[in-house]
This record gives sequence, C-alpha cells and structure tokens, in this order.
Amino acid sequence: MLVYWHLVIGITVLIGGSLSTLAAPLAEGVCADGRCRAVLIVSPERPFLADTIILTIDITCPDGDIVEFPPFGETLGELGITDVRRTDRQLILTTMPRRAGPTPIWAMTIRCGERQIEIPGTELIIATAIDTENASLDDIGLTTDIIPERSWHIYAIIAALVLVAVLLLWLLYRRKNAEVPVEIHPLSAQELALQRLTALLESRKQESDVKGFFVELSDIVRWYVERLTGIRAPELTTEEFLHKIARPVRQWGGFVPESRPTGSLESLAPFLEAADIVKFAKHVPTDDEIMLAFRRAEQFVRERSGE
Repeated sequence: MLVYWHLVIGITVLIGGSLSTLAAPLAEGVCADGRCRAVLIVSPERPFLADTIILTIDITCPDGDIVEFPPFGETLGELGITDVRRTDRQLILTTMPRRAGPTPIWAMTIRCGERQIEIPGTELIIATAIDTENASLDDIGLTTDIIPERSWHIYAIIAALVLVAVLLLWLLYRRKNAEVPVEIHPLSAQELALQRLTALLESRKQESDVKGFFVELSDIVRWYVERLTGIRAPELTTEEFLHKIARPVRQWGGFVPESRPTGSLESLAPFLEAADIVKFAKHVPTDDEIMLAFRRAEQFVRERSGE
C-alpha cells in the first residue's frame, strides 16, 4: 500500500512538473536584482469543485542558493491542503477546494540565499460541474415534481391523525384536572346550631366579653327554635318565648314546623334566665356557670334527636 501511494505521489509530481512547463502561470514574482524568479502554476487551469488542484511553485535562481519556502498548515485561503512536496527548486501543494466561486490565494514570500521573492496574492476561480446560469433539472433527467402528484392525501391523513391525537390528549388532560363535583347536602337546623355553638366556644369569647358570649349563646338557641317552629324568638322576652314554645303545635299560626323541639323546657328555662341576668343585670358569672350555661344550650339542641 505504501509503495502504491509513493507511486501516485511520484506520478503527481511528474505530471505537475510537466504541466508547469505548459500551463500559464497564475502568479509570479522576481527578486530585486532580477536573478531569482518564482512562478505559481495551477493544474488544472480551470478547476472544478470536485477536482484535486495542484499548485506548483517553480524557482529559478543561481546555483548554490538555498531556497526556503514558507511553512504551510492545513489550508491555503479557501483551499484545504492534503499533501506538500518539496525539492530544491520546486514546491508542489495538493489541495481540495471548499467552495465554488472566486477563491483567494495568499501572497507568499520565498528566500533564495540572500535574496527574497514576493509572489503577490491572487485569485483562483473554482467552477461547478453545472453552468449555474443555464442549470436545469431537466438537463440531468430529473423532474421538478418532488412530491408525487397522488401523495397529498397521505399527508392529509397524517395531519388528521395528529389533530385527533392532540384533541384526545387535551380531553384526557381536562378530565384528569377537572374538579370532582362535591355534593352539597343542606344542613339541618340542629346541625347548623351545633356548628355555631362549637365555633362560639372555640372563639374563647367568654374570656374577653362574657356578656357578648351570653348574648350570642342565647341568640343561637332562639334561632334554632325559630327555624323549627316559625316563632319569632328574637322579638320575644324570655317569658313570652317559653310560653309560646310550650303551646300545642296547632296554636303556631298555621305554621307547619320542620319538627317540634323535644329538648327539655325545664333545662332551657334556667339557661335563658341565667343569660338574662348576665345581659341585663351585669352579673359576672364564674367559669363553672359559663360552662353550665353552654352545656344546657347544647343539651337542648341535641335532645331534639335524643343524642
């Protein structure tokens, strides 16, 4: 394999050397005294984008002068360098173009002994295999109908399937995140009264406003009785209130009650009287008296269902 590559490179050098005598120079430079000359030749003369381009620099100078070529890396302008070959009087660069169109070749400085040769920068035109001005797909046997005439319905089906999938995902997301409706059962008068009693006790109002505590406590009981019987309890005195709820159901002005309170009037009367003493006589009850009044009110409400 190594012998093969040496053979290829040797042939390239021979071809490059022979072409350098035939092809017109791309650029050239002469030293100050005119004794040394450098010629840059390109092969092929009209390179295409897919070609391997050989750049040859031939040096003519007096015998005994040592020629020093500039160092090269991986590129020379827009040309990628794939191989570099040097002799005493010649430099051969094997390159590959990176794009079509005008490609600059950098200026180079070459030393011949004490002399210096400047090769000016130039430009190499890289052509494409198809003339861009007259290029047509018809010239290479292709049709401009990239998408088959009958394939549109396939794309329509795919688009419809995607739309259906998106819609299903959206519905599943809505269903997953939808709030579960909560059934609301209306509370009975007893349940509401017990809730209000619990909230009053948890507020600890009896510690800061004992009169307000008893006012609210008696209001809860009167409201409870009003909900059950239709009696306007807040507008009655304690005596009138007790007298009305003790009457038979038929005397309640034709009102059909939710149910008649079955709590003991014997326990309710002392509670209401104790509340009146606190509200109107400015009596300051003890903690035990406060809790006794609360328990009597709670017991009256609970006894409706025999709790």
